[in-house]
Amino acid sequence: METRIFLGTAIAALTLASCAQKADGEPRYALGDCRRVTLIDESDGRTIVGAEDLAFDSAARRVLISAYDRHAVEREARRGAVEIEEGGIYAAPIDALKSGKTTLTLPSIVSRDTVAGGLRPHGISFDGDRREVAFINRSYQKINGDWRVTPRLERAGPDGAVYISDGGDPRCSANDVAMLGEETFVSFDHAACGWRGGLEDLFATRASGLDGAGRVGLFDGARHANGVVATKDNRLALAATRDKAVMFLERRGEEFSLERTISLPGAPDNLTLGEGGRIIAALHPSLLAIGAERRLGWGRSGSRVVSIDPQDGAVELLYDDPKARLLSAASAAVEEEGVLVIGSALDRGIVVCQRSDIAS
Repeated sequence: METRIFLGTAIAALTLASCAQKADGEPRYALGDCRRVTLIDESDGRTIVGAEDLAFDSAARRVLISAYDRHAVEREARRGAVEIEEGGIYAAPIDALKSGKTTLTLPSIVSRDTVAGGLRPHGISFDGDRREVAFINRSYQKINGDWRVTPRLERAGPDGAVYISDGGDPRCSANDVAMLGEETFVSFDHAACGWRGGLEDLFATRASGLDGAGRVGLFDGARHANGVVATKDNRLALAATRDKAVMFLERRGEEFSLERTISLPGAPDNLTLGEGGRIIAALHPSLLAIGAERRLGWGRSGSRVVSIDPQDGAVELLYDDPKARLLSAASAAVEEEGVLVIGSALDRGIVVCQRSDIAS
């Protein structure tokens, strides 16, 4: 019996791996240029799992990391645990990431006791002009003995000393957040939640997209809208995961329209703004593999990172790990000062890459 289970699991893993989309060319950072870095929560000594999204604070020269262990949280919620694990928003100095260290101990810059329903940050955005962090938080409340999750749009100062909550209640499928000028935008990955959201995936419905803070339906033409980031020329770049593309949106009055779509060698997750206005996108080479790992806990799914030029549409491969040797299910990446930092919503820690032939 155990042999059959093992063989079945192995065959399933090989099948999923074979479905992964291939990438052309050699990556800028080879796997030998990269190392795993374990992150430790300073407050309790826990290993940080689920570094889902990243942002860069150029003034303070640090990478902001939103993280929580979603598998552990969902498991505890199903079991009706008395308390549910929380995460944090951590700040990793770029010099520490360049140092070659394989373990970093970091504090959460946002205090857990200031967030209603617990701190479990998902998508994150940092505005250097406002010196403000905005994030989608997975807030949990126990109602009639059952834990229920409600996404909330939260804001904080960059050092966590002053906490500002706008009390925002985005839709149940809120995913990521971007700040453009004085406005805040939230992506939603499905028009509905639960089994109705599953039907959208089954029938490849284009029903997800972009809301504004307090305004819904600014754009709804994507299949599984995911990461969103403001570009240098005041557009919004939106990751369309199931379309395997990034959509560039331009404002048309009160709404946004699709200006351009750039196809990618994988399914994009979160997006960040890189040097020179390039878009850095973490990709899933196989939707089947990431789905199996996320929903069923099966195996490890590959990781890929690309750089996108919004002007000419050129796509450069930065990192390619289709067999998840270093990191499974990369969900966000930042490239700054010659360093590529990669996080995952499902794996432990982060990956840091530095080219040995380029002085940083």
